[in-house]
Amino acid sequence: MLYLQFQPLTVCIIVLRDAAVGAPVFLTKNGHGRYAILDIQDFEKTQAIIRLMNELAKGRSENLSLIGLAQSYSLTNNS
Repeated sequence: MLYLQFQPLTVCIIVLRDAAVGAPVFLTKNGHGRYAILDIQDFEKTQAIIRLMNELAKGRSENLSLIGLAQSYSLTNNS
């Protein structure tokens, strides 16, 4: 990981050139994180994981809804 504060463009280009492969670069302003620069493959992998987690959460939510529906149906129809 590499942190650098806002600097002139030439300094940023030199830092990016020397940054390690697979290590994100974080730009800060007044000591607070402002931007992150990362490899596009890392970004795409992160986005794919987020989409997968959202689909899993949606499926789990639908499954829980169906279980609740089935339980309420069996409770009301056990006459």
